[in-house]
Amino acid sequence: GGHPNVVTVRANYTAAQTDAAIVTQAAGGKIVVTRVMVTASNANTVNVSVVIGFATVTTPTTTGVVAAHPGIPAGAGFVTGDGSGILGVGADDEDLRITSSVPTTGSIDVVVSYYVVPT
Repeated sequence: GGHPNVVTVRANYTAAQTDAAIVTQAAGGKIVVTRVMVTASNANTVNVSVVIGFATVTTPTTTGVVAAHPGIPAGAGFVTGDGSGILGVGADDEDLRITSSVPTTGSIDVVVSYYVVPT
């Protein structure tokens, strides 16, 4: 199952993120997310909060969120979706954005699988 044009991207963040675009989409297309994985470096000295969702400017905190965790401990992480089903569909021209707290002395990895459909 699944879509034939799934793209998987990885982003590594060593600082806090505020409304940063993981995947961007211009008018005429919608991002369809099928999997999100967030892992925290073992070197982190604090738990890291993460929210990922669809928006044109500001990461959502309720409607439009596809993944969130209030405090990922060092060396841990979470996965939502398996890449074959749909977790969420953004609106036309919406990006997939992240807001996270500071991963002190370490980093977080974010891996997203998605495809784009025309509007």
